Amino acid sequence: MPTHAPPFLDADAIRAAVPMAELLDAVEAAYRDVAAGRDLSPIRSRVPLAGGDLLVMPGVREGGAGVSVKLVTFMPHNTERGLPTIHAIVVWFDARTGRPLALLDGEAVTAMRTGAASGVATRLLARTDAETLAVIGAGAQAEWQVRAVLAARDIRRVLVHARSVEGRETFAERVARATGIETVAVTTAEAAVREADVVCCATTSSEPVFDAAWVRPGSHVNGIGSFRLGMVELPPELFARAAVVSVDARAAAMAEAGDLVAAIDAGLVAEEDVLEIGSVDRGWAEGRDADAITVFKSVGLAIQDVAAAELVARRLLGAEQPGD
Repeated sequence: MPTHAPPFLDADAIRAAVPMAELLDAVEAAYRDVAAGRDLSPIRSRVPLAGGDLLVMPGVREGGAGVSVKLVTFMPHNTERGLPTIHAIVVWFDARTGRPLALLDGEAVTAMRTGAASGVATRLLARTDAETLAVIGAGAQAEWQVRAVLAARDIRRVLVHARSVEGRETFAERVARATGIETVAVTTAEAAVREADVVCCATTSSEPVFDAAWVRPGSHVNGIGSFRLGMVELPPELFARAAVVSVDARAAAMAEAGDLVAAIDAGLVAEEDVLEIGSVDRGWAEGRDADAITVFKSVGLAIQDVAAAELVARRLLGAEQPGD
């Protein structure tokens, strides 16, 4: 019986196929699976490379029609080469037959589903009247952080800070054109964070990118940049100020969330008080304390890739769906 090479779904096709609001719903459903014990994916494997890491992320959900495997390289020195620090590809399989159905641009999938993770946390935890978003970082992940938060709240102004003046100004111009939202490049992280109702951190920093004291009462903070021990993007003191500290999955966070683990080791937050975001009631934000600070710390899960790949495949593969 002849076999056919699975199609490659490129970044442009993926971005065009998936509305952010739908992706938020898909990723939230995945997080509900995590909290309910229906996520069968192992914690990702990390293989050291010269100057970086290779990450292997198989994604399996109970009863799912398809499964995914993502291969990711993280090469921090690529910034000096003018190249992205992350390269990735996702393979989408039929769970029943094991047949590979598609290859997906992994950088697009990762950026979009990581943005959606912050969007879900913002939808569940941030004040419903949040209007100002601060973004720390202006790399490949940052724009999708903005798009996802816009899908979760009626944001009227975006403040962006990054170390590169050109990078933050170019980012602000691009986001303003793409969204129609007032977007301003600011010279310091403090200027962004002090004004924000929602803060998104999307950097590869190993040191805190802002001071916990700058976060005003009632704010919600998403941290998605650090994904291994030793990376401390969020200040540990922030976790002590937070009324709610949430994560993608507790086991993954304890293994990889350097900033959260640093806070736990310092006695600033107790591990048993950390919530999985999929366990937060959908109506919690409507009755939240207006002065409460909330934090979502994400390291990224393979089940997010499953959710995103399934949505992309449904839109782009037509009859080539699992089980067809």
